[in-house]
Amino acid sequence: MLHCRDMDFGPGTPPGRGGIPRTMAVNPIEMQKALGGVNYPASKDEIVDQASKHKAGQEVMKALDSLPDKEYDSPAAVNKEVAKGD
Repeated sequence: MLHCRDMDFGPGTPPGRGGIPRTMAVNPIEMQKALGGVNYPASKDEIVDQASKHKAGQEVMKALDSLPDKEYDSPAAVNKEVAKGD
């Protein structure tokens, strides 16, 4: 779902008059499918690798690639970090 907060309006462009989507929320169901089979705690590289094996979509892969390089103790921790980037 695209919200006004997700729009990057140029100077002088009123809301509802165009704008370029800056970010799109990642579908949580797609994210959970991508994270299936990850053994936690897991590094960013392990998470990205597993998502790739699950043939995760472009938005999910982009979100996971942008994660900070650290260990995550659960899928909820991954989702929380992804949500920060929205």
